[in-house]
Amino acid sequence: MNLCKSVRSTKLVPIGTLKSIVLEDKWLIQGDPNHDYSKVDPSGLVILDSRQRRVGKVLDVLGNIRSPYLLVEPLTKDVPNGKLVLEVPQSKHHRKHRR
Repeated sequence: MNLCKSVRSTKLVPIGTLKSIVLEDKWLIQGDPNHDYSKVDPSGLVILDSRQRRVGKVLDVLGNIRSPYLLVEPLTKDVPNGKLVLEVPQSKHHRKHRR
């Protein structure tokens, strides 16, 4: 039985910094207004800290496009500091055969 999984490449997108802790244990992260969250919905994607460690998972995007916030569920007990990035999986582009 072959248990190999195909490895997808990922793109790291800077999203901002932690602003506050809300709802007792969730994080509110101020998102980068230059990133189009309607084009690439970050819900369910992983947040990495400045050391490239997985620290949270995006639950939802809040606010307007000029000042977006991300509601994040922590994956660790440590509160991240510094710049945070979003790990966006990239789909493989298949070349079409030319005739």
